[in-house]
Amino acid sequence: MTLLEGKIAVVTGGSRGLGRAVIERFLEDGAQVVTGSRTPPVEPFQGEVKWYELDVSDRASVEELIQNTFQSHGRIDILVNNAGIEIEKTIEQSNDQDWDQVAGINMKGVYLCTQATLPIMRSNGGGSIINISSISSFVADPNLALYNASKAWVSGFTRSVAVDHGRDGIRCNAVCPGWIMTDMLMQTFAQASDVEAAMQAAIAKHPLGRLGEPRDIANTVAWLASDQSSFVSGQTITVDGGLTAAAPIDPSDHG
Repeated sequence: MTLLEGKIAVVTGGSRGLGRAVIERFLEDGAQVVTGSRTPPVEPFQGEVKWYELDVSDRASVEELIQNTFQSHGRIDILVNNAGIEIEKTIEQSNDQDWDQVAGINMKGVYLCTQATLPIMRSNGGGSIINISSISSFVADPNLALYNASKAWVSGFTRSVAVDHGRDGIRCNAVCPGWIMTDMLMQTFAQASDVEAAMQAAIAKHPLGRLGEPRDIANTVAWLASDQSSFVSGQTITVDGGLTAAAPIDPSDHG
């Protein structure tokens, strides 16, 4: 039997990037997957995946996705709250529209999807919720003030769900990716005058000597979704190649 054989999983923001990598890993592990996003997948998945148009900041849209999944499959075992955005601004540069957009997707979306899924998981006898947070939840990336704050909220929310609903057999954990090779990261590199130099400088900051791949995050999510992690709940697991473990000192400065 594969790791997630017979499990029913919902993944938000699954059309590309980390969400797509998670779906591909889940399919390999035998799960049946439903996903929702604002835009459909550009390429078909290598397996059967049901896609719905989804606005995670809208309660009606979220409840339609969750109820459709329940009606089709009779249960939900795994929820991955992956949908998220970032706006590159400081607090002083940000406006109310920026706040509404970031908070609506990164915070309210996690809240709405979790709230809609909890009763179904309780009726199942339990389940696993995995929230995609970020190393930005505990170390602030410059010019990402609202994003940083929203991811810190996700980590706090994760602990509350784990504490309040553990008795129902529901586990909740967060994964904190570091610098992962996604479209979002490449957009950041694209702002540099020398993209290749910027990437090499970023790689040099990682003790493992490389940037992360979406698969690195998907592997961690799959483990948290599986029964192998049945005693893990309320945790934030950092997957960053050692980036945030290192002191900001260049060894060459010491001869």
